[in-house]
Amino acid sequence: MKTMIQKWGVTFYILLLSVHLYAQVLGDTFSTLQFVTKILLLPILMFFLLAQDSFTKAPNTKWLLIVALFGSFLGDVLLTYPNLFIVGMVAFMTTHIFNILFFNKQNGIGQPKSNKFKSFAIVLLAFCVLIFFQLKAAMGGLIYPVLVYMVLICSSAIMAIHAGGNTKATLISKLFWFPGMMFFISSDTVLAFNKFSWEKSGLHIHNIGLVTMLTYGVAQLLLVKGFELYLKQQAAAQVD
Repeated sequence: MKTMIQKWGVTFYILLLSVHLYAQVLGDTFSTLQFVTKILLLPILMFFLLAQDSFTKAPNTKWLLIVALFGSFLGDVLLTYPNLFIVGMVAFMTTHIFNILFFNKQNGIGQPKSNKFKSFAIVLLAFCVLIFFQLKAAMGGLIYPVLVYMVLICSSAIMAIHAGGNTKATLISKLFWFPGMMFFISSDTVLAFNKFSWEKSGLHIHNIGLVTMLTYGVAQLLLVKGFELYLKQQAAAQVD
């Protein structure tokens, strides 16, 4: 079983994500299939990471990743129910907090900041301000917890860049962690505008869920692949 997950875990994930997206295309008749496939996505990624031989040998920071992924799993389940939106958002806040802690372990916030770090920090700060003013009226009292969430996810993206300051993580940060966080931000931005702006104004975009779930699915896959590669490096370094 462990070998199968090691070898085919990513393939299973991609197939399950594909089934979920196709079920969305088919419509509400397949809502049960949509729900089941959605909530199985993160457990597959968690088992894939746990099944790696390098996981047992890597430093204890690896458990930050499992908690982060579990937070996303809870968020996926809770956000299925509209009345649990705040609780689901808190679950995803947990994901970003623990990702920030992991990235900080690779290259602490006190370390010198690259120009790329500073540039994206300014861009993402401007992004948060823009979203705040665009959606403030539509969100009402929810704007403040959403703003906290935005700060956390943008901070996670910035720390994903900063983690690349560790020479062992530079390539992984560029190819996996930072792109993964950009897809995550894209997914949540579309979700927020659809929920609080477009739907309320009567603009119903057909299959908008395909955009949010595809970008979210790619985000989680990129992050986990980056985590897997980094844990292999850490495990190999301990052996050496």
